[in-house]
Amino acid sequence: DLPLMEWLNNYIFPAESKTVSPEFVRAGTRLAALEMIESGTTTFADMYYFEEEIARETRRAGLRGVLGQTIIQFPVADAKTPADALARAEAYITEFRSDPLITPAVAPHALYTLDGPTLKAARELAKRLNVPTLIHLAESKDETKVAEERLASSPVAYLESLGFLGPGVLAAHGVWVNDADMQVLKMRGVGISHNPESNMKTASGVAPVPAYLRAGIAVGLGTDGAASNNDLDMFEAMRVAALLHKHETVDPTALSARTVVEMATIRGARALGMETRIGSLEPKKKADLITVSVSGA
Repeated sequence: DLPLMEWLNNYIFPAESKTVSPEFVRAGTRLAALEMIESGTTTFADMYYFEEEIARETRRAGLRGVLGQTIIQFPVADAKTPADALARAEAYITEFRSDPLITPAVAPHALYTLDGPTLKAARELAKRLNVPTLIHLAESKDETKVAEERLASSPVAYLESLGFLGPGVLAAHGVWVNDADMQVLKMRGVGISHNPESNMKTASGVAPVPAYLRAGIAVGLGTDGAASNNDLDMFEAMRVAALLHKHETVDPTALSARTVVEMATIRGARALGMETRIGSLEPKKKADLITVSVSGA
């Protein structure tokens, strides 16, 4: 029941500084894996601390993960400086880059928690090692306000000015974007992770998903994690996404059942740059399958 920035700065970041450890992360990942498997998830994207521990538990669970080591400006549990975090990220990527289930990534947290040089360094590391980049982008009105006041720019335009955007970038949220931003995201081949329940919980706004789809931008569906969602159930995420955009646009056809299923499967794979390997049932793709009971039992 708090705005995003207050929730992060006054509660989440202080709590993490006191509690996060390798064992904490391992336990959380095991619980998350159980919940995701029970609700049918086969592949997920994540950014956090001690990402090598998350990768090991993900592999043990048999899930597929695009897992990003977080880079952030202030001291955190696994790195005291951004330079430390970048070094950790490189070591982590080296360990897992050939793993059949784990796609390691670099995860600069957000433009409001990182300075320009660190954002550029994180992106350059990802490009040098040919791995994805995960970032929170244009999530809240406060983030947009910070970008306008400090950088005289929108969040998307600022990252574009740094040369940050391009194929391999997955941007979580993408709520506060204008038409020019959308054109940049399309031109650069950036994927979007739409997290409707999280955006509703923090009252961050409604992402322009129908406009993204019309523009041909790759949009997948996510939960944003249990802390900002309360669960990791993708069937619930599909249902909420469909209802939210019908309500927002006053159009019952705005986001159909078929479209939200695609956002949870092939469109999500496209946003991750993995559409040639997973996301649909086609010859030569990985057989990441679930079965769904319709008996109601």
